Amino acid sequence: MAAVVSIASAKGGCSKTTLAVGIGAELALDGYTVVVLDADLNQHATKFGEKASLNIPNFRVIGEVNEENILQRMREIYTQADMVVIDLPGGSSMVAVKALTKSHFVLIPTQHSILDARDAMKTVAQVDDAQELGRYAIPRSLIWTRVMPGFESMAARRVRADMENINVPIFESVLMNRAAFQEMFLRGEVPRQFKPGSNEAQNLSVITHELIGKIEEIAKEQAA
Repeated sequence: MAAVVSIASAKGGCSKTTLAVGIGAELALDGYTVVVLDADLNQHATKFGEKASLNIPNFRVIGEVNEENILQRMREIYTQADMVVIDLPGGSSMVAVKALTKSHFVLIPTQHSILDARDAMKTVAQVDDAQELGRYAIPRSLIWTRVMPGFESMAARRVRADMENINVPIFESVLMNRAAFQEMFLRGEVPRQFKPGSNEAQNLSVITHELIGKIEEIAKEQAA
C-alpha cells in the first residue's frame, strides 16, 4: 500500500512542483515505485514526467488531476506504488481538501518572507480542517525553500525566528535556490543524474531522506 504525501501551499511559486518531482524522482532512483499526481493548474510536473519517462525507471506522472477524478486516480494506483506524491494547486480548493484527507504526510513549502509565512499558516489551517473532516491526525511540516546560499537577510532571520516559535514542525533540511533545480525541468532528470556529487544533488537527497525518515517514524507509531 502506498504512502501518500501531499505538497501543499496557499500560494504559487514556492517550489511545490520542484519538491514533488524532485522527491519523487529521487525515490524512484532509490528503487521505490513512485507516482506523482499533478493537480496543479500549470501541469509542470506532467511535462517533467514526459521527459523523465525515458530517464527514470519506476517513476510516472499522471496529469490533469482535479476534484472530480482525484479519488479515483488514488484508488487506481494505491496498490501499485510505494509512494504517491500529490502536487496540489495554490490556494484552497476541493481537490486539495480531498487530497489532504487521504494524505499520510503533508509538506508545506514556504520562503523566508512574511507574506509567504502568512500563506503557509493558511495552509496549516487547511490541513487542520481536513484533519477534522477525516477525524484522524494528518502529520505535516513546513520546509524553507529558495534559500540563498551563504547569506540570510535580517528580514529572513526575523521570519525564521517567528515561525520556529509556532507549534508546527519545520524540516531541518531546506531547499536551496539553485539553477540546477530549474534545469531539472528542461532535462527530465534530477541533479544526481546530470550533476552527480554536486551540492544540488546532495541537497535534494537530504530532503528526500528526511521525508522518508518521518514517514517511517509515523508508521512505527501507528503500529505500536
